[in-house]
Amino acid sequence: MPSTVVGLDIGTSSVRAVEVSGRGRSAKVRKGGRVELPAGAVEGGQLRNPAEVTKAVRRLWHEQRFSSKDVRIGVGSGSVLVRPVELDWMPAQDLKKAMRYLVADLLPVPVDEANIDHVVLGEFERDDKRMVRVLLVATARDGVDEVVRAVQAAGLRPVAADLAPLALVRAAMHNPGVEGRAGTEAVVDVGAEKISVIIHSAGLPRFVRVIPGIGGHTLTQALSEATGEDAATSELRKRAAILDAPDQVSAVVRLAAQRLANEIRDTLRFYTAADADNPPDRVLLTGLGAANRGFAELVAATTGLPSHILPAPTAGRRNGGSQDIDLTVSYGLCLGVPA
Repeated sequence: MPSTVVGLDIGTSSVRAVEVSGRGRSAKVRKGGRVELPAGAVEGGQLRNPAEVTKAVRRLWHEQRFSSKDVRIGVGSGSVLVRPVELDWMPAQDLKKAMRYLVADLLPVPVDEANIDHVVLGEFERDDKRMVRVLLVATARDGVDEVVRAVQAAGLRPVAADLAPLALVRAAMHNPGVEGRAGTEAVVDVGAEKISVIIHSAGLPRFVRVIPGIGGHTLTQALSEATGEDAATSELRKRAAILDAPDQVSAVVRLAAQRLANEIRDTLRFYTAADADNPPDRVLLTGLGAANRGFAELVAATTGLPSHILPAPTAGRRNGGSQDIDLTVSYGLCLGVPA
């Protein structure tokens, strides 16, 4: 049997995992699924109830019967610092050391208590000087360590932690519907309580922003306030809503969804103002918060850019479907393993 890898994404509303066999163009999804989390177990990307997360991960492995206990974990809370920077060119080892000095005044914790990494975006010359552009990534170590401990308590072996937005880029690049397209695109993951936006050109990241406090739960809360129904009932009715339908529920959900579309538009404008030479020419949407019929059309009308749902990575599975749209990060985490 081909070697396999499992990507694990811990979100606000559920834990999700995908197992992939093969590498590169031959990569194929073998299994994938999710287990719901109780309200409050994860908030703002932080584990508030690690025991419940451990229980959900353990149940997910039991239900899906993944063949490996080695997992790659996604990191993508609003507390992650992601920033493009330009520096004088230096050897790779010196560049890695320089990252620590760059984040010293930007993090709310001491440098020694942070995980710091970077992605080289490319080299260029300015005033006859060799320069390098990198994407700096840093986060407090405690948050990552807490996730690792919860996963280990479920009997699994975390082998790597990767930035979730970078996983989204890999998922987009490996999707047959978008692979090989020229130009620059924005991949947008609409989660329960955050929106992640990453802009890339042919897989090269240019910009990352995680917008906390807004997402699919924004739509659920608006519906609950308008109808007086409990959150569970509102969540089910929200998922069934069609944004351009004439009924009252759809109208409430559409109005709340407009807030999400506005955040996406404003983020793209902010990026374009800083990098006018590489404006995005399309938007790819993923995450359960983007699953409502009509949401892609709403984003297209708001941003002025062609907007499409990124096809679910598990569409070929017997039980795959539109609800597998939230497995994109897990899939992209698998693709980060070197061949």
